[in-house]
Amino acid sequence: MTLKRVSFKKGREHKPRLSKPYVPGQHDERYWTDEEDQILRDHYAEKGFAYCANRLPNRSKGAIYGRVGALGIKRNGKQQRKSRSREELAELNARISELWPTLEIPKGDLSGMNELARLLNEPRWLISQRCRVLGLTRPRKKEPRWTAAEDELMKRVPLHDPDKCSEIFRAHGFNRTATAIMVRAKRINLSRRNHGTFSARTAAKVIGWDNKTVCEYCLKGLIKSGRRKTKRLPQQGGDPHSIERADLRQFVIENLELIDFRKVDKFALVDLLVSGDQPMERQGDAP
Repeated sequence: MTLKRVSFKKGREHKPRLSKPYVPGQHDERYWTDEEDQILRDHYAEKGFAYCANRLPNRSKGAIYGRVGALGIKRNGKQQRKSRSREELAELNARISELWPTLEIPKGDLSGMNELARLLNEPRWLISQRCRVLGLTRPRKKEPRWTAAEDELMKRVPLHDPDKCSEIFRAHGFNRTATAIMVRAKRINLSRRNHGTFSARTAAKVIGWDNKTVCEYCLKGLIKSGRRKTKRLPQQGGDPHSIERADLRQFVIENLELIDFRKVDKFALVDLLVSGDQPMERQGDAP
């Protein structure tokens, strides 16, 4: 008599693992090796970054500089920051104050620091430091104020898809980017979750069940559900379930004996049963 393999997985096919299997003694390429560290120790101080970068083709500029700092290697002959006296700083402040009102800022230099550093032949960090001390700043262009019509439209667009929201805003004559819409939703305390349908986890919270039980009922067809289109792989459980409000409400009505009213989210359950296909209120508590 031979034993047969028993699988306790339900609803999806077994897939191979995503990560590489562990091999003793073999390290991932993102870790620095002793040979690479020795190249930096032998050549960086004398020959600099360019030489080491050619010897380390698989390492980025940021990775090499970060490793050099971690190893404590110093570049020979590197120019140190020049200390300046109070008289020199006062003279520099006067020159900056004299040039500032007549400064013509080229396109792409929002603050004007690069152009000012070029005119005075000084490092940019020093110019930025002195302008901060002198209180010299350039006002940046801000987005126009949000109108009441835009805030009202915010309550009716699918905030879980900012790109789609931006298209809807443009169709209504409002030029707002996806990023601006996300920031505005946070400022006025609007949830960006998809309120049109329930996920298995959200549905489980409403009816007081475990989300695995809800997934099992969805796979068996006892709770009618679809799948949200995401980039999740089969090894990650696949696309999450999408349960329409009407389908969940119908299931609750037909299976009241399965609902433990001591565990349900009473406000969400009443909202589901009496408000129809749309929730009664999407907006959170005002701050």
